[in-house]
Amino acid sequence: YYNRGVVRSELGDKPGAIDDFNLAIKINPNDANAYNNRGLVRYKLGDKPGAIDDYNLAIKINPNLAQAYGNRGLVYYQLGDKQKAIENLQRAAQLFLAQGDTASYEQIMNLLKRL
Repeated sequence: YYNRGVVRSELGDKPGAIDDFNLAIKINPNDANAYNNRGLVRYKLGDKPGAIDDYNLAIKINPNLAQAYGNRGLVYYQLGDKQKAIENLQRAAQLFLAQGDTASYEQIMNLLKRL
């Protein structure tokens, strides 16, 4: 269900993607990536508080999930909480660098410079 959720999201079927991520989470409640991706879809549907809830759950399950920190930081920024945005984006950058993902690290650092 996780992979199908990703595909549905990419094809624009946001409600279908949410359904699939819900099923993936029901099968494996410890799948941090499923929460992170459901958060992305919720964000795209305009549910920013729901997106933050999902990013929080993803981070609780996997505190090293850099993408979730980055996503949460962007939502906080859009909600006007610049301090939380910076904290989350800095944590994402640290994790991306530690994990050897220099492209994502540089992308986050460039974003931080513009905040």
